[in-house]
Amino acid sequence: MKYSVFIFFFWISLSFAQAKNEKEERIPLSEFPKIAQNYFNSFSHKVKYLKFYRETDGEKQSFEAKFKIKKLYYSVEFDTEGKLEDVEIVIKEKYIPKSTFSEISGYFDANYRKTRLLKIQKQYVNYTNRSDKAFLQHIVEHPNDRHTHFEIIAEIKTDDLHELREFTFDKNGKFEAYRKVTSSSYEHALY
Repeated sequence: MKYSVFIFFFWISLSFAQAKNEKEERIPLSEFPKIAQNYFNSFSHKVKYLKFYRETDGEKQSFEAKFKIKKLYYSVEFDTEGKLEDVEIVIKEKYIPKSTFSEISGYFDANYRKTRLLKIQKQYVNYTNRSDKAFLQHIVEHPNDRHTHFEIIAEIKTDDLHELREFTFDKNGKFEAYRKVTSSSYEHALY
């Protein structure tokens, strides 16, 4: 009995060690990385709101700008130096091509007893020759342009497990990675 209690607590501690446990704090523009502060000037007149955040997850710090343009919710993440990490746009399942969604669904069906998709985002990473500012401007002007990944927050169940996870799939729906999302980061992760 005492060994099973020890194993249970050991397993719990490992689960928390690998979890996405982000803390998000709203900040003024003046605390946002200087190089990225003017990236939003060219389209700020179109933005419904524009908010800036500092994120920490225990190991890494980053900065994020969130805004809405023409019913699309954007999230733009930067490192501490102001280098663009990615641009994400929240989408609905129906906007994923059928063959791609079939690939994603196949992954979930093969690995989990039950899955509930909570948030889907198209993710854009700047692999082009454009500057970060020009790349962001291009994505805002062409939100249906080719993206690089899908990021999905899902509630998954197996016979032994029930948890939230953030999954990354490539643009064709091939699984790349996941990480556990803790309940403390759940609310802001859903935007």
